[in-house]
Amino acid sequence: MRLRIILVTIIVFSFLGIADSGYALYQHYAPPAASACDVNETISCTAVNQSEYSVLMGLPVAGLGVAGYLLMAALSIIALVSRLIRKPMGWLLLLLAIGALAFSLWLTWIELYVLGAVCPLCVLSLTLIAGISLLALLAVLLISKKESIGNSERSSRPA
Repeated sequence: MRLRIILVTIIVFSFLGIADSGYALYQHYAPPAASACDVNETISCTAVNQSEYSVLMGLPVAGLGVAGYLLMAALSIIALVSRLIRKPMGWLLLLLAIGALAFSLWLTWIELYVLGAVCPLCVLSLTLIAGISLLALLAVLLISKKESIGNSERSSRPA
């Protein structure tokens, strides 16, 4: 039951991430004055979303976020419904989440120390991916624990 709650929470966080990154992607292509999350020069989605760091290999970083969150939602749904491949899906989810967290932390460093601006949408995404990373770790630990308990029960049965 705990594993189910964790996976459903990851799915919810992933869909929130899709919405957040989707709006950031919209802002990436919108005219600079259109951003609803510009408070001042320091707290500004436009300053971050229109910078040279908002594109990676020709792709908007926000678009990569949408794709990453979609993949995390898909892996979580597969792990939720399929016991046969739950363990590999859990590990893939954990690796993807940790990679996304590392990338998000690097982007946050860029925001703070290179651009001198903070994007509220990016802060929300960092928070969501940190939560997903922690939950994915818990899911992998629970899956591994259940598997080891199942294996020990099978090996202790008389032949």
